[in-house]
Amino acid sequence: MTGLSHLLKWENLHNWWLTKYFFAPLYVHSTRTIDVNTLRHQLFCARRGEAESSQLPPCKDCLFMHAMRANYQAAIWRRSLKTQPSVPDPKESGWTTDDEGKLAIEWMSGLPAPDAVLQLLTCKCTRSCKLPECTCLTNGLKCTDMCKLQTCSNQPSEEEPTVELTDSDDDDVD
Repeated sequence: MTGLSHLLKWENLHNWWLTKYFFAPLYVHSTRTIDVNTLRHQLFCARRGEAESSQLPPCKDCLFMHAMRANYQAAIWRRSLKTQPSVPDPKESGWTTDDEGKLAIEWMSGLPAPDAVLQLLTCKCTRSCKLPECTCLTNGLKCTDMCKLQTCSNQPSEEEPTVELTDSDDDDVD
């Protein structure tokens, strides 16, 4: 454990990538792959697309957010005997606040997949979308037009912004 102790300091969080060397073998002990996104894809293909998300390693973004939260918690414990420890804002370490101001986990900093892929995801709910049966809810996503049940409460609202894909961001440049 002493070899990893330098990862538990806030100032050394940029070394989080070292966790990838230790993480991938937890899922496949004989792998030479250290990129968790590549390993995730390989495992998904090996199971011919029949893998539940809980059977796959987290994506690189989720792993990084988890490493930030674990790093923050370990640093708090390390400083627990100090009378006035220096503690940074948890919102800079993989946490966010909910509507009531309580700390909540920030699972990822970006989208889980490109918008075009998210529109292809479906659930097979028949009466209502609820946990744990609804795969959309289980993965933290809204139901799409491709889902079997079109009248569930997990449909995106009218106010939610939609992402429009364009070929270029500089269309207005002469």
